[in-house]
Amino acid sequence: MIRVTNTMLVNELTRNLNTNMRLMEKYHRQLETGRKINRPSDDPAGLVKSLRLRTSLTEGQQYIGNIHEAINFMETTDAAFDNIGSIIHRIRVLTVNAANTGVNDAGALNAIADEIEELNDQLKMIANTTYGSKHVFAGTNITEQPFRGGTPPDHWAGNNNNLELEIAIGVKMPINLTDEAMNNFFTKYDDIDGNSIDGGIFALVEKIGQDIRAVADGDTSISIGENLTLLDSKMEDLLSARSAIGAKINRLELQLNRLESTQISYTELLSKNEDADQAEVIMYLKIQETVYRASLAAGARIIQPSLIDFIR
Repeated sequence: MIRVTNTMLVNELTRNLNTNMRLMEKYHRQLETGRKINRPSDDPAGLVKSLRLRTSLTEGQQYIGNIHEAINFMETTDAAFDNIGSIIHRIRVLTVNAANTGVNDAGALNAIADEIEELNDQLKMIANTTYGSKHVFAGTNITEQPFRGGTPPDHWAGNNNNLELEIAIGVKMPINLTDEAMNNFFTKYDDIDGNSIDGGIFALVEKIGQDIRAVADGDTSISIGENLTLLDSKMEDLLSARSAIGAKINRLELQLNRLESTQISYTELLSKNEDADQAEVIMYLKIQETVYRASLAAGARIIQPSLIDFIR
């Protein structure tokens, strides 16, 4: 037979009170934080799941940021293409007007050439368009202007390398245009005989201006109208580039919608795994408070006689 002493009763009471207090503190903490996992010991398996979900959410947020960056970059590129297209269209109109030599005197032709030269300068400015600090037409050499004017003579310093952003795990997408036609747009053009001429759209527009001035000076061997075919070829390259940009943006928007939907799903799973049911927590807290009060009441009856009773 085991002899039950007062010390044993008091120790058992203390252990039970501490256990009840810990449980009551647990529900208090869940009610205060709104979370059922506040430390690893609350739910080790649930904590691992939460960490994985949070990692996925962080990765998704980074990919969403990359996609927004890519879309903005390409929309800036497309806006620059739109401006270039408007300028080429204007140059074509002026070239058509200049080709009507019978209705233009030397002064009118020189005035047209002046405007074409101004438009060419504007093309050079647009070629150095930036998104933030990144030059959109420079390939991967985004920190330096791709079009260099002055001394040494005008030249194109951009490259034809892919500028990539990661839009999913292991999936990288070039956000610039590197196809040959687009690269040649700024660097080369084919003359009427099919010969490749350095200088791209800038050299072509400069040639048109020079041809118009030569006709104004009386040179009858030059056909201004031949340049229209060359301009049309450059416009086709430009339209092809804008189409490619549009296709890339559409793909990015689809990926963005997918990631945002996935983020919502992960957030819901994380909430189910971590967040406490407030009504349930309050119920368990009230139950535990009742148990704790009952423990205190039971403890008060363990040793009813006190020292005063013996003194009497």
